[in-house]
Amino acid sequence: MLTRIGDLDDEVLLEMIAKPLAESDIASAVAFKRCSRRFKNLATKPVADAVKRTNENWRAAAASIGGPGAAKIRGELGRNEVLKTLDLSGKKIDDEGAAAIAGALRGNAVLKTLNLRYNKIGSEGAAAIGEALRGNGVLKTLNLSLNYIGVEGAKAIGAALRGNGVLIELRLDLNQIGDEGAKALASALRVNAVLTTLDISANEIGPEGGKAIAEALRGNGVLNNIDLRFNALGDEGKGAIRDAVSGREGFKLQISCYIEGAAALASALRVNEVLTTLKLVDNNIGDEGAVALASALRVNGVLTILNLRDNDLGDEGEGVIRDAVSGRVGFELEM
Repeated sequence: MLTRIGDLDDEVLLEMIAKPLAESDIASAVAFKRCSRRFKNLATKPVADAVKRTNENWRAAAASIGGPGAAKIRGELGRNEVLKTLDLSGKKIDDEGAAAIAGALRGNAVLKTLNLRYNKIGSEGAAAIGEALRGNGVLKTLNLSLNYIGVEGAKAIGAALRGNGVLIELRLDLNQIGDEGAKALASALRVNAVLTTLDISANEIGPEGGKAIAEALRGNGVLNNIDLRFNALGDEGKGAIRDAVSGREGFKLQISCYIEGAAALASALRVNEVLTTLKLVDNNIGDEGAVALASALRVNGVLTILNLRDNDLGDEGEGVIRDAVSGRVGFELEM
């Protein structure tokens, strides 16, 4: 009695079965490939074709994200048994789309990396993703940078980190989480024993938020890479953080942006359609960094508040920044 495809001896018949399986359903194709080592070579071409077709479906859904596109993504992700990395950066995903993706994450047992950078995800979308993270035991890397999750979104993600034992890399830069958001994440770091990399740069975090992060780092021996550049930590916040990780061998701390960091931030600002306030107090960007930022400011029509105090700016640096925002009605600039 025939019970498994692998029991078939007729290679021609096997090839005939493999092709329609792959064409009709990628999960069936993968199951066929796994069913018998003897016949895995027969299924390789059909499976490869099916994977290519599946990737095209992902791209088509991503191109029309929001409403129908979000539903397509959820459907594809829910059926996915192959895709381990999904990049949906810059697809104008809003809270509705984020909620759809979050719904699919709950039942997905394969996806390990999800990139949602540079979208329009707010606190509600972040809350949905946070809730999904509580029940997801696979996802290891999540990028939510350059959205606008704010304080409430940071609290939701922080709550998720308390119950998630898998995620090792989290990027939340450029999300305006402020001191309160930083405190929520710090509280989660005290009990999270998995996360190794955290990026919360450019988030308007001041001394109080910095001190909360520092206190969390003292009791967390797992996190070994944190990016706090482009914040307003001040000497007090920076000092507390440096003291907290002093002596931690191999710990990567990014706390002042300097020229190179300013250039990277400028690249993000060129495409920014969300961030309205940027506080870069005491980041040592210098005149060269100011030139890079000025170039981005000329094409960025969204930012309305910029604070560059204590950044070693000379006449040249201050001049190019002022020229870049000249004529912008209501623009608040502090240097």
